[in-house]
Amino acid sequence: MMPAMPTPPASRKPGTCFKRCWATGLLMFLSTAHATGFEPMPISGVLLEHGSSAYILCNTTGKFDPASRHMAPRKPTVGHSNACAIFPDSEIAAPLPGFKLLKHANRQAVMNNALTGQTDKKIASVMDVVWRNPAAGECIYGTRVLALSSADADYNMQLPGKQFFRITDIARGGFAGQDIEVAYAMYATGAEPVYRIGRSFTAVQYYKRPGYERQPLTEPAFREAVNGVETTERAVPSFSQQTASLNDDWVNFTTLVGLPKRPASPMLYVKAPCSNETPAEQPQAIRLRQAIAPFIELSVPGFVPGHTINSTTPQP
Repeated sequence: MMPAMPTPPASRKPGTCFKRCWATGLLMFLSTAHATGFEPMPISGVLLEHGSSAYILCNTTGKFDPASRHMAPRKPTVGHSNACAIFPDSEIAAPLPGFKLLKHANRQAVMNNALTGQTDKKIASVMDVVWRNPAAGECIYGTRVLALSSADADYNMQLPGKQFFRITDIARGGFAGQDIEVAYAMYATGAEPVYRIGRSFTAVQYYKRPGYERQPLTEPAFREAVNGVETTERAVPSFSQQTASLNDDWVNFTTLVGLPKRPASPMLYVKAPCSNETPAEQPQAIRLRQAIAPFIELSVPGFVPGHTINSTTPQP
């Protein structure tokens, strides 16, 4: 909804400022709106002063604001903190005009590893949505994660207290060689925003401390699921523990999801070219990462534009 445009006070002579003020208000509105919306993710990455990165920055408040003492982020609005953010009416609504719902599925993320005693733990539910604009030849792939609060939520009952899966990163594959754009939308009250998005398979550990990079460089090369210092002690990473190689097949969103305070993620969007064929379903196309010790990755199937995902990195 457009904001109310400025009107002249009653004492002002008609016509002396109304047109100028109305135009100024419109310009301000358009400038603000331009800060929101889908952002391109170049295959070649982004050039920084000291190298290149696969990552762009989105919400740079709270723990992603090095100049602030605060850790809590500012939620995006049309007026502020809105890079990469959009504001659809609902999570199932098409995020852009001309797109219609094509496919949707709810998928269950199950953890089964040494931490769970090799037993299945149903950790999260993943909403997987595709909208298509046939006239434009484009699809938008949506992902939203909800942490489940069942008895399975404590994935390691051998330790005291509750061991909840803390999802710091959500990755989606299937976009090799394509020009894509990305965005996110907030629906859940307790959700955290998206801090950064990378054209990379790799999630990079981040703390608001010296040595941690908001935009990890692409060199030295690192192509695995999670890069960082896998320790519960306070540590300073080496330079090579803060890099992420480019991988044009994958998009990695950095946010934070986890019980008890942040059970739901934002809706995450990737817009890419697509044909009129039904989207294919690819195993392990969606990855949920915990880039906090212990490093954990879970995978679920996901809709893709119809070609095989390049990475063969298995889940742990």
